[in-house]
This record gives sequence, C-alpha cells and structure tokens, in this order.
Amino acid sequence: MAIVNYPDRIYKKTVPAIDRELVKRNPITTRGAQDITVDDLDVVISPESDWQIDSISFVFSNANARNFSASIKNGRKVVTNYNDYLWIEVQGVMPQRIILDTGFYDGTQLSVELQAQLDVNTAFVAAGITFTVVYDSTTGLFTITPSSSTIRYLDINIGQTIPNRQSIAGHLVGLNITTAFAASVSSDTALFGLDTVVPIIDETASTLTSFLHDDLNILSIDQALMLGSNSGVAVIIDYTVIYEELI
Repeated sequence: MAIVNYPDRIYKKTVPAIDRELVKRNPITTRGAQDITVDDLDVVISPESDWQIDSISFVFSNANARNFSASIKNGRKVVTNYNDYLWIEVQGVMPQRIILDTGFYDGTQLSVELQAQLDVNTAFVAAGITFTVVYDSTTGLFTITPSSSTIRYLDINIGQTIPNRQSIAGHLVGLNITTAFAASVSSDTALFGLDTVVPIIDETASTLTSFLHDDLNILSIDQALMLGSNSGVAVIIDYTVIYEELI
C-alpha cells in the first residue's frame, strides 16, 4: 500500500549534499527508436521524484537532414496517493472525491484531465451536471464552473476519515482554502509557467549521424523531459537518456 501524502506536513525542500553523496547512485537508462519517415519523435520522460539528467544521446540511421530537440517542460506530476485527488461539492450533491489519473500534465492538460474526471463522476452525472475547467496561463489561475447550481472546493472534508479527508491534489490547481458556494471556483494561488518549454537541444536541418548532450540538468518532479523531431524524412532515430532519481 502506498504512503498517503498529507499536505500540512513540513518537508525539507533540499537534501544536504553529503546525504546525496552517501546514497548509492542508481542511473536509469531509457532507450527507444522512431522511424520519422511518417511519424515524428514525441517522447516524454517524467519520473516520480526530483531527478537529474546525466546524458541524452541520439544516433541517426543516415545523414538525411532532420530537426531534433530535447526540452524541459514545466507542469504537474500526479502520483497515486501523493497528490491525486481533491474534494468538490455542488449544492444539492454530496461532496465527491475526484481522482486524477497519474501522469505528467502541463496546465492545459491538467485542466482537461480534471474536467474529464468531474464529468464522469457518477453522482454529478446522475444530477445532470457537467463542468468546464480552464487554465489561464496569463493569470496562472484554474477556474471550475458547473453547468448548473453552485460549487465549492473542500480543502478538508470533515465528513471523511483522516486518511481521505484532505484534498491532496488541491495545490496542483492552486486551491489551498475551502471556498464558499459560488457560480465557479478559481485558484486562490496563481500558478504561472505550467505550459513553459525550455529547449536544451535544438538542432535544425542537422546531418549529424550522432549527437551527445552530457551537461547535467537537475529537474523537479514537476518538470518533464521532452524529445522531439520533425517527420517526413527517411531517418530512424535511436535515443538514449540516462538519469537518476534524487532523494
């Protein structure tokens, strides 16, 4: 059984360097290949902890010119029993625990996932209520709007037992305080940059047959590595990423 996260607990933000050194290194290798004659390369790597990229390498089957890239994307990582559910109540319906599917999401994708889980909730379906969830990258706010009635967010659902009463996913969408019933619920904390992509490799019309990036890149759990290329070129791309999960 996984350990349940409690948002009110205090955790050390960083681990002392000596503690890192004492932990045995355990590099993880991810490999794959893609024929980009028809389909482009589109790979997302996102461990369930803070992590360090040791190296990224590409090997190409020929020298046909192609574009390829590696980028760091900001977003939110959803992990089972760590930050995967929140409590939502629509007036006239008992509070519902909305569970998000695990995975990595940027701001727009997270709004789509939350809306999808609200729309399939059996109690809300029975009440004939659907939802609209929007992430505004300009304001950094998520907004949840039901098709009818009023809505509120419960940071703590006192009607539940202790292991399940806290909305452990609320902070993912900037919700940290129980709200009053209203026509919609918006984040009380702005979350900027959840759709930001920063390239670390960006090669255009390259004819190289191999490429190695071995600068260290330290990422948080809420950052993913994206590997990409164009399509329409008769090339097979083999890629290898070596990384380590940090304590």
